[in-house]
Amino acid sequence: MELHFYPGRNLLVAKDKTRIHGRFEAWGGPSTIGNDARMAEEPTWPGQYIIDKSHAYRTNTWPLSRITWGTKLLDKPSQDDVWYQLPENKWGSIKNDHKISRSDIIDLYFNLYSLRIVPKKWVFNDFGPVAIRWFKDSNGNRKLDANEQLSGQMFHTTQANEAEEIRRLPINMVHSHGCIHLKPRERDQLFAIGAFKPGTIFTVHKYYENL
Repeated sequence: MELHFYPGRNLLVAKDKTRIHGRFEAWGGPSTIGNDARMAEEPTWPGQYIIDKSHAYRTNTWPLSRITWGTKLLDKPSQDDVWYQLPENKWGSIKNDHKISRSDIIDLYFNLYSLRIVPKKWVFNDFGPVAIRWFKDSNGNRKLDANEQLSGQMFHTTQANEAEEIRRLPINMVHSHGCIHLKPRERDQLFAIGAFKPGTIFTVHKYYENL
């Protein structure tokens, strides 16, 4: 199995030497550098890579992504706060630790699910429940070695698309900052056919290239 991404077509193809296993809608970064003040949008970098792993992703770069998707929450209205679960069954304050208020969380959830509540788990991470990581394989052994590193670009869904899937609404795909956005259901289909197995060859084609 190999994966081929055609960013100019918003198309991801899973195939082997004999047949195509599936075509999936996928949106990378724009073809030119953008002007987002937080982090400029950039093209998805062309080249051949190797799929390494899939995991729940967190990063300090994006405020809502400092907490892993699915982290348990406890509503504390008497304290005007929301707690989130830490390792070893401890709890932290989102207000104190991340400067996100209880009213912010209620607004975020309303914007996604049209309900004014504090959810039972964190569903606001910009990278969705799972990110699929890849790397440039310098020696061709299809393993991440000490002198190689994971790309800052990755496959993932978005919080908005996850909400649309749960609510059975049309999935509104948009360009990323360089990562590759997938539809939640199609991400699951790709996992099911083994497209994200570690060691899978993955090629990002140039924006003018076609299948």
